[in-house]
Amino acid sequence: MAGYKGHIAGAVAACGVYVVGATFLPGNILEQTGGLFSDWQFVAGLFVVAMLFGLWPDIDTNSKGQDIFFGAAFLLDIVLIAQGYIEAAAYLGLLAMTPIIGKHRGWTHSKIAMVLVPLPIVLVSYLYRESVAPTTLIIYGAAVTGYFSHLLLDGKITRHIAIRSRSAW
Repeated sequence: MAGYKGHIAGAVAACGVYVVGATFLPGNILEQTGGLFSDWQFVAGLFVVAMLFGLWPDIDTNSKGQDIFFGAAFLLDIVLIAQGYIEAAAYLGLLAMTPIIGKHRGWTHSKIAMVLVPLPIVLVSYLYRESVAPTTLIIYGAAVTGYFSHLLLDGKITRHIAIRSRSAW
């Protein structure tokens, strides 16, 4: 099991693979992103999203990851409120509170949570635009990638693979 530095490094590495892989998307999908992968600020934002979601499963306990995540969520909430996105700020606050509903390494360390926890990124976008832009899906992918890296480093992914491969014998 990795500490917060290991989870940050894992999320950054996984996001690097994700970004490189995303640049090989079929032409028509990549064209819809408007060249965002050549925008260093957007790409840097993807790394931040991946890093935060790489730390997120451990915010159910007092940890450095919890301090980093809640600090970033607090700043983002201030920005959302200042820009008038009160509903989005409320969703962020709701998401930030959910880890206390369970024990450490409980539901936050599940594969279903890896897909569902970042889903508000897509849902809030849909609520405001009534459609989901490819950019939003790319951000969601970075969040899932960061979350995946956490589960991988904590052995929640490989353990299941090893059990399945042993049962095949």
